[in-house]
Order: sequence, then C-alpha cells, then structure tokens
Amino acid sequence: MKIKALILTLVVTIFFTQGCSTFETKHKDLDLMIVHTNDVHGRMVYDKENNVSGYSKMDTYISKLREKNKNLMLFDAGDVFHGQPIATVSKGETVVSLMNLIGYDYCVPGNHDFNYGYDRLKELSQTMSFKILAANLYLQNGEMPFVENDIKNIDNVKIGIFGLVTPETVFKTNPKNVENLKFEDPVETAKNQVSKLRSEGADIIIAVCHLGISDKSICNRSYDVRDAVDGLDLIIDGHSHSTLDKINQVEGKAVITSAGNYTENLGIVKISMHNGLKTILPENIPFSELDQMEPSAKIDEQLEKINNQLSPMLNQIIGNSEVYLDGTKSIVRKEETYLTKLVTDAIIKETNAQMVFINSGSFKNSINIGDITINDIIKVFPFGNCVITKSVKGEDIIKSLEIAFSEYPYPSVKFPQIAGATCVIDKNSPIGSRVKSVTIGGHEIELKKTYILATSDFIANGGDGYDLIGNSPDVNYFSGLDEIFINYIKNTSPITETFVKSFDSGNCLKVN
Repeated sequence: MKIKALILTLVVTIFFTQGCSTFETKHKDLDLMIVHTNDVHGRMVYDKENNVSGYSKMDTYISKLREKNKNLMLFDAGDVFHGQPIATVSKGETVVSLMNLIGYDYCVPGNHDFNYGYDRLKELSQTMSFKILAANLYLQNGEMPFVENDIKNIDNVKIGIFGLVTPETVFKTNPKNVENLKFEDPVETAKNQVSKLRSEGADIIIAVCHLGISDKSICNRSYDVRDAVDGLDLIIDGHSHSTLDKINQVEGKAVITSAGNYTENLGIVKISMHNGLKTILPENIPFSELDQMEPSAKIDEQLEKINNQLSPMLNQIIGNSEVYLDGTKSIVRKEETYLTKLVTDAIIKETNAQMVFINSGSFKNSINIGDITINDIIKVFPFGNCVITKSVKGEDIIKSLEIAFSEYPYPSVKFPQIAGATCVIDKNSPIGSRVKSVTIGGHEIELKKTYILATSDFIANGGDGYDLIGNSPDVNYFSGLDEIFINYIKNTSPITETFVKSFDSGNCLKVN
C-alpha cells in the first residue's frame, strides 16, 4: 500500500506541475512578426536588372506590415555596412543612416562589417538607433565590445535575443581589422546564452547569426548550433547567402531561416503563442513581390541627401595618369591593357599572393589621361567585389586557364587578367588543350603543388564556371577592388608608360 501511495503522490505531483506550466503559458498570448535581412552588402539602391529591391521599396513593404502587426521587430544578420561604393565611400555611415530610418532593432556583425576595422565599427555603433548583438565576441582583455543579448517584453511575453559572429572573420576580413578581437565557439556560446536567458525568464529565444550553412566552412555553422543547442526557438542566419524558409526545418529543433542576399528577398517569421501552443512559421518575400511596392519617400529623400554629400568625396582627385587606361569591354575581354596591368599589380602588392587571376568581366570602364578621381575608379569597379586569396593546386590553375581561354580570340568575360605568372597558349589548339606552359614566380608550375592565388569574390565563389578555384580553400579576405585600386593610385601616381611596362605582369600572356 505504501508503494501504491508513493506512486499516486508522484503522479499527482507531475500532473499539477505540468498543469501549472501549461496554465501559465495559456495566459501568455502573443502574435509577433520578425522581419529580417542578411548579406545586403551595401545594396541599398533599387536595381531591377539584378533583383535588388533596395531599402526604398523594402521600407514601403515593412511599413505596410507594421500597419497590420502591432508587434514587429526588424533584424539584420550581418554583412550590411560594406560592399557598394555608396557604402564604402562613407565607411558605412550611409548604411547606418538608412537603417535608422527604416527602424531596425538589432543586427549582428558579419565578417565584412569589420572591413573598415573594428574601431570604425565601434564608432558606427554609436550612431545607431539599433543594437549590435555579439555574444561570442571579446576584446583581448576579456571585455565585450558589443551587447551580448537583450530581452524584450511584448504582451507579457519575454523574448530573449542574442547574436553570434562567425570565427571565420579572422581570415574573412583583413586580419589587421580584427587583431585585438577573440571569437569564441558559437555552439558553446549559444548553450550558455540559452541557459542565461531562460534563467532570466525568456519565453522565446532567438539567435541572430552570421554563421551560414556552407559545407566549406571550417567553423561551427548555424546548422551545428541548431542541432546541438536545446531550448533555442529561432535562428536568423546570414553569411552563406542561403535562402532558407519553412522547408528547411528539423522537427524538435530550432527553426532556421535566411533571406538570400542583396535584398533579393525579405525574410518574415510569424511567431504565435496561444492556448499553450507555440508556432514559428518562416517565409521569404521574393523580389517579384517587393518590386510591386512604391518607393518610400523618406528613404528616397535620404538617398538624395547621401548622393549630394558623397559628390565632393567622389570627385576628390587621388592621382594622375599620363596614359590612357583602357577598360573597354571589347578590348579587356581579349587582351591585357595598361589598366588591367595596374589593377593586377595592385592586387599582388595588397595580398602578397603568388598569382592574380581575375575575370575581365570585372572591368566596367576606362580612365582617361589626366587627373583621376575616386568616382573614376568606382566606375571601373561599380559592384563592390572584394579580393580573396585561395590555396589552389597547380593542376587546377591550368584547368581554370583552359576555361579562361576557351572562347579566345573572341571577347569573353572569362578572359583572365593575371599577374605573377606567365602563360603561353596556342590559340589554334583544341579547346581544353590550349595552355602550353605556365610559370609562377619564374618557375614552371607544379601540378600537385598549391599556390596562393588572389582573385575576386565572384571567381572565389565559382563564378563564370571556375568551380576548381571556388572549391579550393580560402586563405584570406581583403578589401574591395575599388578600395585596393584607390590606395594603389594614391601611392604610385603619376602613372607613366614606363612605370606600367615595368611590371612582371607585363608579359603574362603569350599567344602562339
């Protein structure tokens, strides 16, 4: 009888404990909408051709959502302050001004948000009406440079939010930009944050992450956080430019979502708590729907102010050239020019790579004889591509060069502009066997040896069919092509014909 009594007591205790918990949950009703962006990379201006909705149309859409949803929060999952010239010329200030107007609540810093250096990011944070969250980021002295988490009380429901920054930042920006920072393990940090926020009464916990889900990542990804951390409800992700929504979920684990890149989508997550049930439903609003929006008057007005403010900066003279620097498409897509020689030399000097390999599609304009302005260089490189070094096998370099010369002698965006190497091709040989010899640093290339190759992020991600380069390990990340070339012109001006012809890259292509 004593045993039966004990069992009965335990059953009753368990029943009322669970009932009490359910009762409390039932009295917490919530309808919350999370709107989110990631990997904007300075694409703030509408560009229909490239499916960039921009901040103006996006603000109109968000404003309509706010009219229907009293509880709405707006997050960004990183890589927002750097990319396009409109962002880089002001070192991120223009981006912050627009995000303030749109009404962001939180962001997490992406690796490219450190491209101006940690001190600049800290400086920008002082002008933000929203918070930077970074729970796994520390200074060398152990202090936290940004807020680790926050709790919002909405309709008597506590929402805990924390941020995670990818440890890949130490090599996916210039190491000098983060030399005084430490990046802790995202998974362990997430476990600690969930425990801490639960102890502070959080009913819902959200991680805003710049971790990504790429299989090539050498650090813990958002998938790893999702799979290893219990008690986490939602992960808003960035970094790998992935589009994740309702079909990417694992039962019993945190919901994970991401909105692609460049404002091609706008992420939305609907969270509700009613009658003891919690539901989290993610979706992405596509460009086709965002494109139907009228522009936002307040954002367009700010963009006009920005353009007026930037005009003196863009017209700033940074150097002089005594020769015409030809970036004409029909020319650079089948041969070297003084412009391409200068650019590849600038990349060699910036990266200390053994070889530079960029596609001719990177060049969009020429620079005339005379004074050179910042705007002249931005017209050459308008898309904000950055430079990445990769560790590439000799045999993969040769195969990539075969792709590069597959359309030669006809103009092609694939045509390579290279430095640090000499390549001899036979234009009459069959496609796939045109490369006859390659020397790097004066030595014949070795098939199994790996070389440090500098390229654009477009090629580094497998663009133009260069998968062998794209699949090779990353070594380091550097500034944008425009920024590198601006600094180069400042340091080498005036540009003379003798100077250009002195480069080792001057005879990097020999055609038989």
